[in-house]
Amino acid sequence: MERSIRNVPGIARAMRGILGAAALAMAGSVAATPLWAGEPIRQVNVIETAVKLAPRRPLIAHVRFCLFYADQCVVRGDRRDPARSAADHFNEALQVNWAVNRAITPRPDEGFDSWDVDVTEGDCEDYALQKRKDLIALGWPTSALRIAIARTTDGLYHAVLLVEIGGVDYALDNLTSRVLPWSETPYTFLMLQDREDPRAWHTVTHELRYARAN
Repeated sequence: MERSIRNVPGIARAMRGILGAAALAMAGSVAATPLWAGEPIRQVNVIETAVKLAPRRPLIAHVRFCLFYADQCVVRGDRRDPARSAADHFNEALQVNWAVNRAITPRPDEGFDSWDVDVTEGDCEDYALQKRKDLIALGWPTSALRIAIARTTDGLYHAVLLVEIGGVDYALDNLTSRVLPWSETPYTFLMLQDREDPRAWHTVTHELRYARAN
């Protein structure tokens, strides 16, 4: 499928003017208190605590992605300011989710499944990969950013980015501006990128279904 490349590369420019409270208010995501306010204190809730993972062959589309975007498939350490809190990280993830959802126009692949970044049109994998790229540019470690393939309540395959914040895996989803723990999404998770090796993948062998009204 043909895609047009963004005129303005990089998260710094892509998010310019939309990271303020006014822009977030337009998205219905901001309140007078910090965005983390009201978030309940949670126990550890990374996906591995609730499902079993088994190694699997990498997806062909992701292998192709790593050939074209090799810098996105290497291990990156944590370069964030250690003084920043989990609330700061949650707010940053929320902002990136909103910014990328606004920047890309939904368009399904034609012919074969192509995973890309820096596009203006794309499908769910492209949204997830862009969010991952933008968060890496902001200093996030690759161990906290994993592409997950799930099945929707309609039986369709769908990709989201799982981001680990404070011991909880949250889903950054192009279908909603809300950032929810993975276990509160309405999806059945099927495949998951490895935490330590961005090129490796796992099959979710013990699937759990979570139904929640959006």
